[in-house]
Amino acid sequence: TLKGVTLRNRIVMSPMTMYRSVDGRMGDFHVMLMGSRAAGGFGLVFCEQIAITPDGRTSTGCAGIWSDHQMEGLSRVARIVKDMGAVPAIQLGHTGRRGSENKPWEGKIQLPPDHPDGWPVRGASPIPHGKRYTQTVKELTVAEIAELHAAYAAAARRAAQCGFEWLEMHFAHGYLGASFFSPFGNQRADAYGGSRDRRLRFHREALDAVRAAWPSHLPLTMRLGSDDFNPNGVIFDDAVWAVCELKKHGLDFADISIG
Repeated sequence: TLKGVTLRNRIVMSPMTMYRSVDGRMGDFHVMLMGSRAAGGFGLVFCEQIAITPDGRTSTGCAGIWSDHQMEGLSRVARIVKDMGAVPAIQLGHTGRRGSENKPWEGKIQLPPDHPDGWPVRGASPIPHGKRYTQTVKELTVAEIAELHAAYAAAARRAAQCGFEWLEMHFAHGYLGASFFSPFGNQRADAYGGSRDRRLRFHREALDAVRAAWPSHLPLTMRLGSDDFNPNGVIFDDAVWAVCELKKHGLDFADISIG
């Protein structure tokens, strides 16, 4: 039991991107996949990372929650998961500088902004993620950061209306939140960069926005990047400190990840 939610067991279906959405909308495929996992016995079932803005997707085939027209498919998924005895969970995220990809079976490379399925990517600082992620990154302005926090809150309200009972914020794996916390992705000179405390500001403000919009009796959790595998980056002690700080802002549970 966590807050007002009791799981039938501790087995969790993790979010896995399936590249099967159209215009950010989930359909029969997702109802089948998540429903079958719930029927198979999982206690908690996540659908894939759900983008809070169009440019927060991994690809144009990924799901979103930035518009009311995407709520029907999400509601169907939440309903079938609950009908099969599991708790429906949603993971909200923004891929940041790792977005604008094509589908894995089409090469999984980052597409340029002028490609029909590409877009300009944004991040904490104008630093490409590296390897196959070569696109020039636009540094977010303070006003744009505030807009993203408002988008997180709007997404949380929609998620609750769709019937989800567990919300996780994805701040790991080099996506937008992780790029703010890591000194490799964040070289800002303003209040969102520099010290460890400033690099966590994006997380705190996003969490505050979601906490105000998400029902207080339902779990609010975060997938947090905990180790950059480099002594000059995020180390595990930083993650322990971050979890303690975020708990003060209403975080109920931390899903610790690496890389």
